[in-house]
Amino acid sequence: MSDPKVFLCRVADGQPDQWPLAVQRLLVETPEPLAFVRKNDLIALKVHVGEPGLTTFLPPEVAGVVAKRVRALGARPFFTDSSVLYSGARSSGVGHTEVAIKHGFSLDRAGAAFVPADGIEGDLEKQIEIEGRHFAKVGVAGAIASSNGLVVVSHATGHLVSGIGATLKNIGMGCASRKGKLLQHSDTKPFVTEGKCTACGACIENCPGGALSAGEGAKAQMDEKVCTGCGECIAHCRSDAIGFRWDSSSEFLQQKMVEHALGAMRAVKGRFTCVVGMVNLTKHCDCWGAGSPKMVPDIGFALSSDPVAIDQAVMDLTEAANGKRLDQIAWPKIDGTIQLVYAERLGLGKRKYELVEV
Repeated sequence: MSDPKVFLCRVADGQPDQWPLAVQRLLVETPEPLAFVRKNDLIALKVHVGEPGLTTFLPPEVAGVVAKRVRALGARPFFTDSSVLYSGARSSGVGHTEVAIKHGFSLDRAGAAFVPADGIEGDLEKQIEIEGRHFAKVGVAGAIASSNGLVVVSHATGHLVSGIGATLKNIGMGCASRKGKLLQHSDTKPFVTEGKCTACGACIENCPGGALSAGEGAKAQMDEKVCTGCGECIAHCRSDAIGFRWDSSSEFLQQKMVEHALGAMRAVKGRFTCVVGMVNLTKHCDCWGAGSPKMVPDIGFALSSDPVAIDQAVMDLTEAANGKRLDQIAWPKIDGTIQLVYAERLGLGKRKYELVEV
């Protein structure tokens, strides 16, 4: 079997007006990655709409080029992302949609509407069977699992736990429900912070195992012996009273992230392709509202149907341009290649690829 192709269109540093044109050129000159798109298909465009206050996320016009191309093929594209695990504007489907529209991921500006991937409470998911080290099943956000195909539009950045956040992270974390994110980030069960609990009872009502009950002042209390770690309480708490420990090692988090990526790819029956922007390469991912400075000059955009190959290309291209891989520049103590090695082992793709510049 031949090595997968990664198509690259370079851009000049600091010229964001070139970015949509680069993506358009990739899609026009290399049509085979979108060959899976059929007329009337519902195609999920997995994006990151940016945390409120952030300015370095990929602008909506980049994903908008993909939306217009998919629509031109006769399909129906929609922007989507799942709720974040931490509290904030994007922790519910309603808030996430508001941020998406405010940041321009809308029909009038970018050619598609935004649909919350895991519902308004972050708990809409479909269980997909896999054969992983950590999971036998993973939860894939409902709108993605129900789609007819997936185009993953990623922004390459550093990441404080996985070293690099690019395509595999965008699929593994971004296509998981809030419960899936909890399972990836924490090896322990949730706990209640009494001082933050408003006694609303939402977590108690939605705990499927009966591990939560009303204690003094009707505030929630957790029975850890009964808790299954499903994360429903995280999904329904709006006062940030349900906590969790960020204690999963980088190695385990990367592996669990890859297993969730495998589930997402299986959910869409392998009908997907990937676009990644190597621009605004920052230390932190786009979930950091405070942002972080750009570490290296812009490189360009890549397109591939192999998520492992395209992320390996991100590593190789940043090293070729700056002497170090992206993970080594952003987080020197974290080995971001763990996710690539494990993804290749699980059959998500190949690290060896053919780079084709357009």
